[in-house]
Amino acid sequence: MEKSYNNPAWRRIRGLRGFGILALSVAFCLTGLLALSSCDLEFWDDDDETQVEPVKMRGFYSSVNADGTVDCTNEEVDLREQEAGNLSEPNVRVTASGVAFGTATFVQVGVKVDESDTNAETISTYYVSDTDGTFDRPGAYFLVAKTDDDIEADTIYTGYWAGYAYRRADDATDYQPVVICPYVMVPDGTPELEDIGEGDCGEMGGDNVHSALEKYLTDADGSLRNCHDLLDADGVLSPMKRPQ
Repeated sequence: MEKSYNNPAWRRIRGLRGFGILALSVAFCLTGLLALSSCDLEFWDDDDETQVEPVKMRGFYSSVNADGTVDCTNEEVDLREQEAGNLSEPNVRVTASGVAFGTATFVQVGVKVDESDTNAETISTYYVSDTDGTFDRPGAYFLVAKTDDDIEADTIYTGYWAGYAYRRADDATDYQPVVICPYVMVPDGTPELEDIGEGDCGEMGGDNVHSALEKYLTDADGSLRNCHDLLDADGVLSPMKRPQ
């Protein structure tokens, strides 16, 4: 499936307070990729009439454009899950689409871990782009379930997307940065947020962020929470906030 964009942005969550946690989370996402080889293909068959009905969600996130600017948008998300025999098997499928990607939709697979005495419910998924049979630009989501008094929903998911910052031009020779950017996912139809239009994070569009999402997507001064570069020039994990 080729991903085509209306702009050259790679979109996708929230900057974590402890970068030690971030490193472990990224490692967990990459470990999830290894589980794909044991995927039950019937679960992912779009023509299978018995497959699980999706839960409709909306994802709001910031991303980095090719010119280095940061913006905020949203996407429609179909979240499907089934009980896995063990955590070596994918049990979550995410299908996402949004105006930032033109007419394209893309699929992620991963693992949902239920709440326990020591951990909140967590969703970790992985995606990769297919362009004319060439697979590149992989990325991952890492989302943690929570409740929020400002959002009328039983459960929302907050965290980050991580991957290559934007789609390179065909003739580009430089490597694009690997980034981590804030993301929050809420049930579709959430009353406070249902009036937000396609491609926006706030009721007025542009860089405006709805007040219920500000704690996840903006800094204390009200500006969009920036993405972080994950790797330094030597390829060493060294999360560093990107310049505004």
